[in-house]
Amino acid sequence: MDRLESLQYQAGLAVTGMWKGTNRDKVYEELGWESLNLRRYFRRLTVFYKIMNDMTPQYLVDPVTSPRTHLYGTSTTNDLYSMKCRTQRFKNTFFPDAIDSWNNIGPELRKIETLSLFKQKLVGIIKPEKKSIFNIHSPNLRHLFQLRGGLSALKAHKHRHKFKDTPSDACICGNGPESTLHFLLLCPLFKISREKLFETIDPILKNLNIVPDNALLSKFLLYGNENLNPLQNRSILQATLEYIQNTKRLSAE
Repeated sequence: MDRLESLQYQAGLAVTGMWKGTNRDKVYEELGWESLNLRRYFRRLTVFYKIMNDMTPQYLVDPVTSPRTHLYGTSTTNDLYSMKCRTQRFKNTFFPDAIDSWNNIGPELRKIETLSLFKQKLVGIIKPEKKSIFNIHSPNLRHLFQLRGGLSALKAHKHRHKFKDTPSDACICGNGPESTLHFLLLCPLFKISREKLFETIDPILKNLNIVPDNALLSKFLLYGNENLNPLQNRSILQATLEYIQNTKRLSAE
């Protein structure tokens, strides 16, 4: 299973252009992928939903433990007694694991009346929402994904991941660590490129009627804003990509 998960992770790196070593969850969040473990969890619970709702043969219903009794309240919560397991190996098999998972999803999900709605709700829980790139197609998108994932040619990223060629995270400008925020908003080496960037985003910020701090502004440049329409968000990301290209910093190594 670990090897299969590794293959999916490698595929995510290939799709995004992120560097090996980027947090797996961050890669999956960018793409809207769930882990293979969560996919197995989804399929197991889907089968168990069928068992609990008389949609399977009786031989699959027979091993299920009895409903749990509660001292207080009159409403049924549709949870079950856990199976007694002598070994971890048996605990990881279908029925013990599915029963525990069933108990953990909560009464609201357990009482859903149709399989299709159950699947829809469960997918909403386990599948991350894909981070949009607003239909931009550019070879420089890999640099945007690298900044989003927190691992790029910037010294703060490489130093945090213990790259041997980066003993310090200090930017060559001498004004602090070369972080994503520093690169996008503060480094004096890219002042001219940044002025051009803000020629594009300043009118959009004024329409939003907000004055974000640097942390929010950095996120704004990488992801856009949910209160803007797709064309405005596309303009923001394109301006950010143009800034990245003009600085040549992320393609320098």
